[in-house]
Amino acid sequence: MSASARLAARTAIALACATCPALAAGAAPGPDPDDPVVVLEEQVVRLPRATTEARPLASGTVVDRATFEGEAKDVGQLVSTAPGIAVEEHGGLGQLTTISIRGSPPSGVKVLLDGLPLNTAFGGGVDLSTIPRSWVDAVEVVRGPEGARYGSGALGGVLNVVTRRPEAGSWSLETGGGSFDTARVAADVGTSVGPGAVLLGATAETTSGRFPFRLDPGLPGGPTVRATRENAGVRRGGLLAKLIRPQEHGRLDALLEVSGGHRGLPGFAAAPTPWAWQDDARLLAMGRVARFGALGPATLAARGHLRLDRLDARLTGPDDSPIRQRGAAAGLALEATGSHRHGVLSASLETTAELLAADGLGGRRDLYGVAAAVADDLSLAGGGLRIAPAARAERAGQFGGVSGSLGLSVRLAPALRARAGVGRTFRPPGLAELHLQQGLLVPNPDLRPETAVAADAGWVADGRAGLLAVTGHLTRYEDLVVYEPSDAFGRLKPFNSGRASATGLEVEGASAPVGGPLRASARGSYTLLVTELLRGAPAEVGHWIPYRPRQRAFLRVALAPGPLSAHVELHRLGRRYRDRRGVNPIPSSTSWNAGLGVRVARRPGVRIHLEVLNLADDRTLTDGVGDPLPPRTVMVTLRAGSSAQEYAP
Repeated sequence: MSASARLAARTAIALACATCPALAAGAAPGPDPDDPVVVLEEQVVRLPRATTEARPLASGTVVDRATFEGEAKDVGQLVSTAPGIAVEEHGGLGQLTTISIRGSPPSGVKVLLDGLPLNTAFGGGVDLSTIPRSWVDAVEVVRGPEGARYGSGALGGVLNVVTRRPEAGSWSLETGGGSFDTARVAADVGTSVGPGAVLLGATAETTSGRFPFRLDPGLPGGPTVRATRENAGVRRGGLLAKLIRPQEHGRLDALLEVSGGHRGLPGFAAAPTPWAWQDDARLLAMGRVARFGALGPATLAARGHLRLDRLDARLTGPDDSPIRQRGAAAGLALEATGSHRHGVLSASLETTAELLAADGLGGRRDLYGVAAAVADDLSLAGGGLRIAPAARAERAGQFGGVSGSLGLSVRLAPALRARAGVGRTFRPPGLAELHLQQGLLVPNPDLRPETAVAADAGWVADGRAGLLAVTGHLTRYEDLVVYEPSDAFGRLKPFNSGRASATGLEVEGASAPVGGPLRASARGSYTLLVTELLRGAPAEVGHWIPYRPRQRAFLRVALAPGPLSAHVELHRLGRRYRDRRGVNPIPSSTSWNAGLGVRVARRPGVRIHLEVLNLADDRTLTDGVGDPLPPRTVMVTLRAGSSAQEYAP
């Protein structure tokens, strides 16, 4: 039911930007020191490039929203352009969307919003559809076990959604709609607060989610049934306030996000549930105060955050009472960052608390934790060699563990680097897995933490013509939580019975604009992921991890002649299996998207964008559990704002 400053600022940039919220919570430092970045006190100006490389520790991708400006893409659609990612949509617009990184379960991906964790005590992965799209400035994807820098839970990797930066005098307004009675509106304004700025934003969207599809009953020679998706409507809204305020010897950052929505749960295509629904709400607040030079050359910061979650759902029958869940999480952290002769050293101490109250829980449950971490980013041989070690020790309730990582980057040529990394992390069981009985799901208080150990290596060529990165990786997952039948009533109980491996190749590239006035550009990614179940029933061992495609490819070609822009996208998803025995396959699929935009005015910037998803109108596409995905979808967006540059192609 429930599924969160780019990878910017590294070495020299780290001190100038050490107080931005994403970096404060452990966001990965970004571009290489050789990248053309200019540091101006409180500003980081990036000269135009195809994309950026992550720090040497991790394989990462920054998906910049400006690349897709005016397009009706949500967070799940944005991250689907990066390699190593498997996005699982459950039925279409506004419905549950989770991700897997390098074969991990959705619960093994740590999702952050401006560096603050969104994973809840309800269990499962974070539902990306609950993050309002209009607030997104960039999405940072870090692949590999990243517990040493981000905390437990990052088995497969980390997804950090970065919201827009406050700028005094800025404003934007976006409205649009399209197929299936879809409509949305969003507005934000930036204003000065003393020497700083605050961003205020609001968003609302709705869709009926009602679309036609074709249902194959699976009988030999049987006819294909034409049907309509019902009870798939979604309504969502949210408010955002974000403050950045420089002080005499430091800086204050604050964030407040409130969002929520209602959606119908249509059920399986062959077994609809017209009475099922879900309501959710989230409040997220953060405050951070940093003082420069508090410890000699070091910056000292204190940060606190609070998250409140609500989730109500009717899942079993039209006359049954809804299931109600309430969660809360809070944390306090002290952080110190300072430069030394060969790089930047950082350390942190954090304490957290998480509470869960839910029907079937038998009372309120809580989980308290403490963690200490240290990381360094060494630059040697004039920047030609970079080493990034990190270690973290933490305890959550009765579970404790140590995470570590080591990254290495070597400059082979001015625009060519080789990099490698190893890491280990763990994920302790959540409160829901340990204590919450819900329907046919029963808890298991004897669960142990899941762990992941991985190594990867590759090279990155990043020059004026564009970027090309190739990475190979090997990951081994131990004690994965798997739900299995536990009694004669068919109730499912979580056990540490999973062991699996994931080996793969990830390729991504992007070109700088070429072709004179046409300004043609291309970007794409390819993922080869070979997964294998190493523990289970004899008929399961050796088969693929369910729902993990063997291959995935993305290609986008765009033109930007003058005030016009146009693009075509190809998404190719390889074969998957729904079961652990490899007998229920999900066929491979190919979908095409296209879009056309025009700049109506430059100051203020005004653009109109037309986007068509599933251009071929394939009505047989399904998600991993067999639910239909939308046919051809047409969306129109009108966006205006104070900055003409923001809306340039």
